[in-house]
Amino acid sequence: MSLVFGAILPHGPGIVSEVAEDPGLMAETRAAMAEAGRRFAAARVDTVILLDPFLVHTQNLFESRSLFAGEGTLPVGTATRAGGTLSGPQGRRVQDCFACDVALADAILAAGGTAFPVRRADGENGELRLDGGAMIPLWFTLHPLPAPRPGLVIIAPSPAVPREMLVRFGHLLADVARDSGKRVALIASADQGHTHAPDHKRFGFSPAAAQHDALYCNAVKENCLDRLLDISDEMLKESWTDSLWQTLILAGALSVVPMRVDLLSYAVPTYYGMAVAVYEPAT
Repeated sequence: MSLVFGAILPHGPGIVSEVAEDPGLMAETRAAMAEAGRRFAAARVDTVILLDPFLVHTQNLFESRSLFAGEGTLPVGTATRAGGTLSGPQGRRVQDCFACDVALADAILAAGGTAFPVRRADGENGELRLDGGAMIPLWFTLHPLPAPRPGLVIIAPSPAVPREMLVRFGHLLADVARDSGKRVALIASADQGHTHAPDHKRFGFSPAAAQHDALYCNAVKENCLDRLLDISDEMLKESWTDSLWQTLILAGALSVVPMRVDLLSYAVPTYYGMAVAVYEPAT
């Protein structure tokens, strides 16, 4: 019993066909996500730890590329439920609610102690509200499974947490998973560079997006995620990626529990890149 599955899954809204404006636009990524979901189901997971980009999105200012604003913290969800809604054109909506593994969340908080800036995230009325950064990876993993579904732990790392600490926190998650007696999956919700399109009004264009994504995908394919420690702050700002911090935690966990990797897809159907990768125990 330990980590038995890992993944890097994107969270572009158009991946979910039920709410996509143009379902054909992200068909390649959707197919890869469906395959990741099938492999996830085959892993017979008890609990999913989802690394949510919520603080990456909310603590930073897109236009000024202020990637490292806000408090350096690692909120761990301790509510009993987590759920959210995805919305699309013409009022289309899909939603789901997931049972949380409070015992595993408490174990992570206890293990983190004073060595890591962990804190409890209790939500409101016992429920954590999830946005697309969490809901879209869960839509292809937990959502399709019959009841009783695996439990869920949500962790939202802040970009202000030092990189080396994020890797060490991944070590801690692997250790807690081992000690839990459960089959645990660790999923990093992550999109790649957002400055691929020359005419995008919000993000604009930078060649750094393609450069970043090439470095990232090579690190994934060669199973050397620790290389991402060396990506410059300037490249992060110019490419405007939201993947680094969740991926470094995954890298730390994989250094404790090595797995083989399969990069299922990389695509840039709009202004941002999306990579889908699955990590499974070596046989």
